[in-house]
Amino acid sequence: MAGQPPETSASADGGALSTQTIVAARPRPEAAPAGATAHPAAARQAEPRSLPFEFHGNGSEFFRIWVVNLLLTLVTLGVYSAWAKVRTQRYFYGNTVLDGSSFDYLGDPLTILKGRIIAFVFLVLYSGSDIVSPFLSLGLMLAFLVALPWIMVKSLSFRNLNSAWRGVRFGFEGKVGEAAMVFLLWPLLGALTLGLLMPMAFHRQQRFIIGNSRYGTCRFEFGAGVKAFYWMFLGALPIFIGGGVAGVLLGSVFAPLSVPAMALAYLAAFAWFSVKLANLRYGHTMLAGNGFQASYELGSYARLMTVNLLGMVLTLGLFYPWAKVRNARYAAEHVALVAEDDLDGFVAARQKEVSAIGGEVGDLFDVGFGI
Repeated sequence: MAGQPPETSASADGGALSTQTIVAARPRPEAAPAGATAHPAAARQAEPRSLPFEFHGNGSEFFRIWVVNLLLTLVTLGVYSAWAKVRTQRYFYGNTVLDGSSFDYLGDPLTILKGRIIAFVFLVLYSGSDIVSPFLSLGLMLAFLVALPWIMVKSLSFRNLNSAWRGVRFGFEGKVGEAAMVFLLWPLLGALTLGLLMPMAFHRQQRFIIGNSRYGTCRFEFGAGVKAFYWMFLGALPIFIGGGVAGVLLGSVFAPLSVPAMALAYLAAFAWFSVKLANLRYGHTMLAGNGFQASYELGSYARLMTVNLLGMVLTLGLFYPWAKVRNARYAAEHVALVAEDDLDGFVAARQKEVSAIGGEVGDLFDVGFGI
């Protein structure tokens, strides 16, 4: 979902309007006649409503879907994987609910299969290119890098256009040139500057993905500034350094302890980074004055990751369906939509706009790479 996809404060870049500005811009209602009593429903409607997401799936139920998907994928030598993806997406979308309405996944398995066949053919060619000539291998790698921005844009477009809520599809309007900047140039600059520009790269990527996404014809806005991303990276840095130091010290005493110590430190840093990034992304995303709230917590998220990791190791991967359901439930329980106005009216307006421009636009993108 619109991503890998939201606080109403203004950013350093002047992104989202503040709540105070939005409220101040609204016309003042006319004063009620003397002796009249204000309707309580009208008073409630003027206040922002926090609408939590809900997830109704369970691990045992999804386990049955996952096992069938896995077996059929093996029997058909991977061909069924496209149908398996659609079944999985429909299960998770259908069990994710906002304001009493579930999401819909509208992807076509044949379209996904086309993209996977293209990817498979390229992989086979690349694997055999070393036998023919190292220059051919290098040429194919360069061709992939050149095509990567196009692949990213097509994949994001396919994902959004095949996601819907209350009959209105999401969309994506990113351009290939901008994708090349945020997914190739900025990460390269981040590496060349020894990580100094990596927060900038992350900021540009999030702004590209969120800012080019839309619900119906209404675009999302991403209001976080670059400074917030630098603080996020600086917060994770001591954990990485501490893990490295602990690994060296423990290794000097008892060598086998060095690797687990560093792994735990990096896992903690990943959990911290994931929590901060989720809260930052959702907290600074707006949709026509409606915002999002995220309340990810380091302790609960670290426990989620630890249990999932242990479950996967102890069951040799059979815990995967439960881990995926646990992740979806945690995300739903810690994210809410803050509706500034009448949400039904907002959705109805999007439905009218989509109907006016022809509605079904998913077939414009006939290749789904499934990223």
